[in-house]
Amino acid sequence: MNLNESQNSLIIRRINEVWTGNRPCPICSKTTRWDISGIHQVQQYNEGNHCPGAAIAPLILVFCRACGNTILFNAISLGIVDPSTGKVKEDE
Repeated sequence: MNLNESQNSLIIRRINEVWTGNRPCPICSKTTRWDISGIHQVQQYNEGNHCPGAAIAPLILVFCRACGNTILFNAISLGIVDPSTGKVKEDE
């Protein structure tokens, strides 16, 4: 899904509110520079079988620019995705 500028701004603002400090990568320690790879969804694993109706978790992927280590943030918990509609909110 392509996010607009307002939605990207909301993601950056909310992550900065909850993830404070210097933020070095816990894997490589080479950088404190991270990129955001938008909102993705993950379904519960069912031994390789399709799971119709399984809950989907909208996740924001943040990855280290040096080694690719990826941190996941729940987009509902951050207030970026409305839990009742599934719509991505705009920054206010």
